[in-house]
Amino acid sequence: MPTTAAEQLGLAQLQLPETIADPTGFYDQLLRTGAVFDPVAGAWLVSRHGDVRAVLAHPAASVHMDHAAALNLFPGAGLEEAFAALDMHVSFVDGDRHRALRRVLAEPVQVRAVRTGLAEPIAAAVTAALDDLAGQPVADLVTGFAARIPIDVTRHLLAIPSSIGTATIRRWSLAWGDVVAAPGHVPTVGRAATLATVAELAAFLRQHVTGREHQPGTAMIDALVTAMQHGAISREALVANLLMLTTAGSETTTNLLSAVVAALTDEPRLWNVLADDPAQIPDAVTELGRLFPPTQYTARRLREPVALPSGPELPAGASVVLLLAAANRDPRVFANPTRILLDRASHPARPLTFGYGSHVCFGAPLARLEAETAVRLLIERYARLRPLPGRQWRHNANLRSLATLPIQLDAHHPAGIR
Repeated sequence: MPTTAAEQLGLAQLQLPETIADPTGFYDQLLRTGAVFDPVAGAWLVSRHGDVRAVLAHPAASVHMDHAAALNLFPGAGLEEAFAALDMHVSFVDGDRHRALRRVLAEPVQVRAVRTGLAEPIAAAVTAALDDLAGQPVADLVTGFAARIPIDVTRHLLAIPSSIGTATIRRWSLAWGDVVAAPGHVPTVGRAATLATVAELAAFLRQHVTGREHQPGTAMIDALVTAMQHGAISREALVANLLMLTTAGSETTTNLLSAVVAALTDEPRLWNVLADDPAQIPDAVTELGRLFPPTQYTARRLREPVALPSGPELPAGASVVLLLAAANRDPRVFANPTRILLDRASHPARPLTFGYGSHVCFGAPLARLEAETAVRLLIERYARLRPLPGRQWRHNANLRSLATLPIQLDAHHPAGIR
């Protein structure tokens, strides 16, 4: 049987600021120990690559969450609207409902559609962010670059009017992300303000959907509104999943971009490799995403016992936290797991950065292309990036990301010599 977690291996440890800043030691302990039960969280922590992948692919592993229990525990907390949206969210429904929602929502962001229809808008978003950095030898590349690009792409996909500022979309995205990433979907810090912001976003989306019905266009949202009009998705479910698209399209991609830029800043040799051979940029994004995934873990509830490949059997009814970030560092699968190795793409084992199985992230092609384009155009524009003091982390253990990334930008010489 799996063991009960020692205090330092509980999920609460992952919430500590020092663990958020560097979770390597925590993940290494989990990988050595194997599956452990956290009595405080009431959940099994599963970290090894083979075990995580097996649970993600298992038909008995459900994404549905019992929000009724949380409402009983937190009466009067104002969670009803957010929970109702989550219960219609493609990420938290199983079986036929999931497949039906996914068919509607995923079609516009499949690989071919992204590579052909979105390459130009993505390049324009990156170029605009770089143009605004011009003449700034020092900048925060979270707010000025990594957060701006996916918001501009999301604005394009959802036809969000220019009257809604970038700061507003960022505030909306962070609030919904704090709900989705919170244990049990119950924010513990600033709950009232977070839920008020989520309600503001939901109200905008309801109005926006109605507006697109009367004045349709050619954006992704218009295809989704047409699907709603033909009965493929209800109005309430469309709004609930637009909450997800607004957040997943911006926050998780911001996390990935921030991590990639930070790594290139800290590893000037890698920067030079990619500058000399841009064809390796896709492999670099995959490898940096393995080491620094935008989502650290996901959760499942088991409808029946599930035997892990490493040996133990988890019981029916168990809550399971699947540590994607730890699985991506499993030395049984990835040799020298803390090193950045660009030739891992040729190996059969793949990182679980974007999940696995029926709930694998359908926005992954979009996130990858945004990161690849950002790296390519950054390298074309600058000779290198130099780290500056003041790097800070957001207090979100699951959607782990930098809050600030101060950078000195070294421009190319006029002749283009590095």
